[in-house]
Amino acid sequence: MDEGDLAALLRPHALRHSVPGAAIGVLREGVATTACYGVADVATGEPVITGTRFSAGSLTKSMVATVIAGFAEAGRLSVDDRVAVHVPELRASGWAGRATIRDLLSNRSGLALRAGLEFGFDDRRDRDDGALSRLVADAAAGGPAGGSWSYTNVGWCVAGRVIETVAGGGWEDAMRRHLFDPAGMSGTAFATGGAPERGTSGATELRAMGHEITDDGPVPVAPLTARAYGPAGTTAVTTVTDLLRFAALHLQDPSLACLRAVHAGVSIYGWLDSWCLGWAWFDWAGGQVWGWDGLVSGERSVLRIVPGQQTAVVLMTNSGTGRAMYRSLFAELMPALCGIGVPPLRLDPVAGAAGDLSRFTGVYAWPDRQADVTATADGLLISSEDGQAEALPLDERSFLTNPTDPDSPAVTFGAFDAAGRPWVFYDMLWGLPRLSG
Repeated sequence: MDEGDLAALLRPHALRHSVPGAAIGVLREGVATTACYGVADVATGEPVITGTRFSAGSLTKSMVATVIAGFAEAGRLSVDDRVAVHVPELRASGWAGRATIRDLLSNRSGLALRAGLEFGFDDRRDRDDGALSRLVADAAAGGPAGGSWSYTNVGWCVAGRVIETVAGGGWEDAMRRHLFDPAGMSGTAFATGGAPERGTSGATELRAMGHEITDDGPVPVAPLTARAYGPAGTTAVTTVTDLLRFAALHLQDPSLACLRAVHAGVSIYGWLDSWCLGWAWFDWAGGQVWGWDGLVSGERSVLRIVPGQQTAVVLMTNSGTGRAMYRSLFAELMPALCGIGVPPLRLDPVAGAAGDLSRFTGVYAWPDRQADVTATADGLLISSEDGQAEALPLDERSFLTNPTDPDSPAVTFGAFDAAGRPWVFYDMLWGLPRLSG
């Protein structure tokens, strides 16, 4: 598959989903091929090129896991070390004294989640070197929240703080020295709200602007620049070429295969089939597939690796509809490239698929976020601070809430007990434990 083939594939899917600009890359047995489409910013009309920087988003989490795996391989830490051993701000914290670094990477640390801490980007505008440390210190409060799986931004910030203490400096510098420079990721940098930062090549590449799609067309949105949440994915910007280099590292370095071991058999509808250590595993027909996605402020990025075929695919977009584009494009690309089928996202409710609906009813909550679930004649009614949503069953644990949402059209329940009652409600990827009902 050459550049012309990729360009011919990229354009119709971008147009179909109103994506202003995108870059795609394929790595196949050491040979990289890329193609670009559209504009980096509708306001300026600058074209997307291979050097255009997009937000890495939560792909930063996979990079953080990679550096920690390297430290473990070098004997500088063990992933089974207690978190509190490496994070001075958490030495007196109950959950950090119990949880291990492995628990952080597998999203099972038991960190007590709060919406104000998980998503407090606007309240954390400090750009100094202590921003990450202060955020992590605020995570010390609260007891262990149980062993159920939940995605967490703050947990990955704690992992970033582990990197700081082991490396003896800021986590950004450590990421450069221990990942970006060795992997040749010269276009990858950190945008923290100040002057544009140069990559390790010394060049200042154009940064794509995120866009939300409205009835009047794509509208630029301001990027996230919260330095405190950098390890979770708010500040790293990278290129399609650099993400292919990152993928190549994982395909070539056998010491990193440990990150692909399944650690949580959690399946979240439309997102993942299991979670490993910084990677998700996807149960696709025809081959073993790993990867993760980035979602920030009108940008979506996707990386998938197929180690058995020495293949990786990257898609970077500057639109909030980027994951919808990913689903349609990969459904066409992966069978042709790897003989791997991508399961379609089913959005047609199946009456009776969830069985007894009363078993889902209850209150699921964090201290500052709550979802009240009640049963209706043919589905569920979910009430939260965002309003009420009707949820219709898709299968025995997933319910359709908004078929037009390109990221999360459904909610999922998990941690079922012997009586078939779930104890976690997943809003996108974040798990709210059941409190009553």
